[in-house]
Amino acid sequence: MVFGFSELTASQNLVWNPCHDNFTCALLEVPLDYSNISVGTINLAIIKKPGESEDAQEVLVNPGGPGGSSVEMVLLDDAAIQDKIGSQYSLVGIDPRGVQDSGPSSDCFPPDRYPYVARNAFFTDVFALADITSNHALRLSHQSALAYGKWCSRIYSVNGTAKYASTVATAQDMLHYIELQAESKGQPPKEAKLWYYGISYGSILGPTFANLYPDRVGRMIIDGVMDLEDYYNGGWEKSIVDSDEAARSFFKRCFEAGPGLCEFHQNATSGEQIEQRYLNLLDALKESPIGLGDPLSNTSSTALAQSGLILTPFVLTWQDFASSMFSTSYMLSPASFVAMDLGLVALQTGNTELLSSASVKAQISTYAPTYDARMARTLIACLDANGRSNYTKFEDYKGFMNSMYNASIYGGLSIASFSGPICSKLDIHPPESQKFDGIPGVKNTSAPILFIGSIADPITPLPAAKKMHGLFPGSGLLVFNNSGHCAHFQKAKCVSKYEKQYMLDATLPPANTTCEVDEPNPWIALAKQYNLTQASA
Repeated sequence: MVFGFSELTASQNLVWNPCHDNFTCALLEVPLDYSNISVGTINLAIIKKPGESEDAQEVLVNPGGPGGSSVEMVLLDDAAIQDKIGSQYSLVGIDPRGVQDSGPSSDCFPPDRYPYVARNAFFTDVFALADITSNHALRLSHQSALAYGKWCSRIYSVNGTAKYASTVATAQDMLHYIELQAESKGQPPKEAKLWYYGISYGSILGPTFANLYPDRVGRMIIDGVMDLEDYYNGGWEKSIVDSDEAARSFFKRCFEAGPGLCEFHQNATSGEQIEQRYLNLLDALKESPIGLGDPLSNTSSTALAQSGLILTPFVLTWQDFASSMFSTSYMLSPASFVAMDLGLVALQTGNTELLSSASVKAQISTYAPTYDARMARTLIACLDANGRSNYTKFEDYKGFMNSMYNASIYGGLSIASFSGPICSKLDIHPPESQKFDGIPGVKNTSAPILFIGSIADPITPLPAAKKMHGLFPGSGLLVFNNSGHCAHFQKAKCVSKYEKQYMLDATLPPANTTCEVDEPNPWIALAKQYNLTQASA
């Protein structure tokens, strides 16, 4: 039994080892470039949750990102996936290139050379929301993005392998995997089909595979759909068309929940009134940021004792709360809604003790992961953009930021913080064999693709799902009538019903099918759960 991929020996064949109690793991050695094997190899981390039978159909999964770990998705989210598609399948997670335990390394702050505190401190500037209210602040953000590109380019140039981490390369790895699996079972490798469940950025990886290998699709569920062309262009400008509507669900649900459940309600007469109160607080922060940090406060002491957080003094800005609101609209979970509710009341009442742990800027000394998804996300996205997104000139940068903010006051700056400009000085490009312009040219896939889009998703909007549905002939589109990112993260029996049927026999939902969420209001969902707990106590 192993509990880490460092305990495994890489092999060019699939050698499975028991791991993490109920899983099996493999470390697969693959070429950096399948069209030029002389350039070397990397290792891919793979995990499998066995299905109900020895010959269970394997389904490869991807959790999003780019930068999300498919291994972690299988390890930590297997029950949720099975709830969506059925428990009879074996779930396989292959960490994409540059992610977690799969090579090549995306780390441009190697831990043996640079302390994680230095990385975290730098990243709080690099990936922070730009302050569009100040030309000087915008110039600082612009230079931070350029500095990131220059720095990481130098680090990546040491061994030159980072350029082999594009989405196309990972799609090629998936093809290689299903062919190896077919061969191990005595089946023709060239007839192997991919069964796939992908959410968010998984909607880029899956359709990229389908575009490259249209005759190798067995099943493909895409939940939370990005516009393939918009993503590969680098700016993600079309991803925010529903961001404001998604964010406004917080105020709408707060009003519906009432003052007894949502503290920020305060006997408002409409959701719009609650939203205006939030905007007023944001305007006040724009005028007067708040300095925070009391090392002897109860909040700090409790955090240190219970969760290991090391809080540091910092200045709370309007961008911090704007970022938090976007995150809240993203996850749409009871915990995130309640946390945002309490944070807004704390800001309104001047409760600086509660606010002191509200931002990651206050915790730069705490987190020391060996893998940082932000670097993988940037590397993969910039390789995929391949120079199509360049904002080296300040005026271009300023124009992009203002355009994103004007398109969405809630999501524009959040998306802009990790798209477009961050690639401007990252001087690294994929080999010819691993490039794609993001424009599908598929006539038909061997099995239809099922796309699922929510009516108000802050980053994978419904128009993108409709566009991709139109670009892949024969595909199906299931509309999820709720806000938040992806149906995967929400309880929806209707969605699961259609997903399970599709997985069984490739039957698509009837045209114009819309599914409802089981409980659309996170506060009410939490109240129901609490009452149930009280009743059973």
